Amino acid sequence: MKILFAASEIYPLIKTGGLADVAGSLPLALRTKGHDVKLIMPAYQGILEKVAPIQKTINLGNPFGVGDLRILETHIPENDTPIWLVQCQALYEREDGPYVDKNGQDFEDNHLRFCAFSWAAAYLVSNSELTDWQADILHLNDWQTGFAAAYLESWENKSVAVVTTVHNLRYNGSFEMHKFASTQLSTELLTMQGMEFYGRFSGLKAGLVYADAITTVSPSYAQEILTPEYGDGLDGILNVLSDKLTGILNGVDYNAWNPEIDPLIRQTYSTTSLQQKTTNKRALLAENNLSTDLTKPLFGVVSRLTEQKGLDLILETLPTILAQGARFVLLGSGDKTLEQGFMALQQQFPEQVAIRIGYDEAYSHRLQAGLDVLLIPSRFEPCGLTQLYALKYGTLPLVRQTGGLADTVFEEGEKANGFHFQDATSEALQACLQRCLETYHQPAIWHQKQINAMQYDYSWDKVTDQWIELYSSLIQ
Repeated sequence: MKILFAASEIYPLIKTGGLADVAGSLPLALRTKGHDVKLIMPAYQGILEKVAPIQKTINLGNPFGVGDLRILETHIPENDTPIWLVQCQALYEREDGPYVDKNGQDFEDNHLRFCAFSWAAAYLVSNSELTDWQADILHLNDWQTGFAAAYLESWENKSVAVVTTVHNLRYNGSFEMHKFASTQLSTELLTMQGMEFYGRFSGLKAGLVYADAITTVSPSYAQEILTPEYGDGLDGILNVLSDKLTGILNGVDYNAWNPEIDPLIRQTYSTTSLQQKTTNKRALLAENNLSTDLTKPLFGVVSRLTEQKGLDLILETLPTILAQGARFVLLGSGDKTLEQGFMALQQQFPEQVAIRIGYDEAYSHRLQAGLDVLLIPSRFEPCGLTQLYALKYGTLPLVRQTGGLADTVFEEGEKANGFHFQDATSEALQACLQRCLETYHQPAIWHQKQINAMQYDYSWDKVTDQWIELYSSLIQ
């Protein structure tokens, strides 16, 4: 099959979250199984330095009046995956991130930036003579690519099947209606059954309504988004479209996340040498100038700092477990109030708490290897990748039972691999933390949970067959 995989971020070129990891791994896994997959992404500032020399340039003209859209054909050096970069200096070459400015505010023209990107993807699959390559599947990801489904609908192009994957429904890419005129889309699409969204227009809704199949990144999340609690205003239309909705759990690239071969950690280890994990814990404590008492547990967070992730609950409950000798490290950035709250906690407990604001890929590996427990008390979690990484490293996840966390972390039974709680309250989290502390002081039970965790297989190789089956059903 020939698949064009469209995403607004792809690791290792650019990453702000889990979407980049998926976009960097799933296409590669599909290619390994013999499928012809190409990527497409905006040519943000600095991206050309990270790819191979440009092999071909296709000028698509100036459909949005902001400068020519050019398709730069190249590949990612690390894995040789072909990629088309959509270049337009006015839209993508900015010093700030892919979505927000230096103050953390969405770019005012994001609707135009990602309509142009989506248009380019739709145009390429509609005009195969430009590339001598005809896609069977156009795989869209989140709102930034959802407009492509609307363009294909307005052009009445049925030559390619469209799959839209929802990585996080809350980010629906909706914009004020006065901006619609610049999208080059027909107003006939602005209906309740189309891309109109509470008096605005939404890229994600377009991707849902005009797709041939909708997927989410875990089975539980696929069910949760059909409810008002998790549907974020889209549950109504999703219930109408439920016959084409399915949940496929994200996978993990075990070439990058595997304690047996990880070059970024102090000491490699496996299920048969699990005692070596202690070396990583000791190194992590020393790196952060924390108390090196190895008899006390080390908790941690690797996350965007948002209300969604339930990190305010951690702030409320941490002092209690710190009073019992636990230590805590955090890597993340986001909500300024949360950042300040965690920095204040570090000032209050300087020998037990270490906070690092920002993101550091190598440090995140050292955290996964050195922690005893990874905290993920999310209010909702479409899939979550950090708990899958943690499992492989024998770091027990402590999670709220929601979405992909509920699908992958189990507290009881023969395959218990972590801890979980139900209600998104500090009381429920506190009770779970207490159970975790008690179990930590039962080494045999703790060790067995670690072994269970490390033996779970969430590799892309295992997941990819589900994608191939879905794609095949659409082509047939």
